[in-house]
Amino acid sequence: MNALEAKDLVKSYRMEGKTLEVLRGVSLTLPEGAFHAVMGPSGSGKSTLMAVLAGLLPPDGGEVTVAGKPLAGLSDRALTVLRRRTVGIVFQDCNLVPTLTVAENIALPALLDGRPLPEARLARLLDLVGLSHRRDQPADRLSGGEAQRTAIARAFAMEPGVILADEPTGNLDSPAANAFCATLTRLNRELGTAILLISHDPQVAAAADLIHVLRDGAFRGAFASEHDPAAVAARYLGLMA
Repeated sequence: MNALEAKDLVKSYRMEGKTLEVLRGVSLTLPEGAFHAVMGPSGSGKSTLMAVLAGLLPPDGGEVTVAGKPLAGLSDRALTVLRRRTVGIVFQDCNLVPTLTVAENIALPALLDGRPLPEARLARLLDLVGLSHRRDQPADRLSGGEAQRTAIARAFAMEPGVILADEPTGNLDSPAANAFCATLTRLNRELGTAILLISHDPQVAAAADLIHVLRDGAFRGAFASEHDPAAVAARYLGLMA
């Protein structure tokens, strides 16, 4: 079973009396345990694609399937539960609760689901993201990199089948962004969770194994990253030409 599938996604908006086509027949398959990225310029439809894949925005056409379950027809409550249990989401703004500690923020999805996060799971996530020594630190006292690593640990808390990360390094400097990407890679390898990362930065996208290039609401092609930012930049520019 694939972690996530999208088929022929279409999404448009009406603006000033005109129709703006944002997604034009986008299809994507993310196998279980895979680490893929989507690259594209500003306005290419990346964030809209992520919102549709997460069930935050309904498509005008096409379908999304997560862990074999179609999103079409699910109620808002069912979509909320699916996102909590099956899909972990990381945004550019990490959206931590500032008055809660690192450990409390990570455990929040489980508490919202009516059960405590097992201590063994919490301890392992803290170790994997390098924050064991900060577990009792309030979120409002974290650096940007620490806050985003807390956010990714929170996204993994419920053992989801897929993680969607939308420009998660956009507010980080280069060292913190590199550390975040290394954390994502480690979590993907050790936990076997599929990851779809959206970024315009070749240095960040190179953490993924396969990169899909989106332009004007449609995929232009895909290529293996070889985990080489220079090669990613060159292949990306070639597909964008």
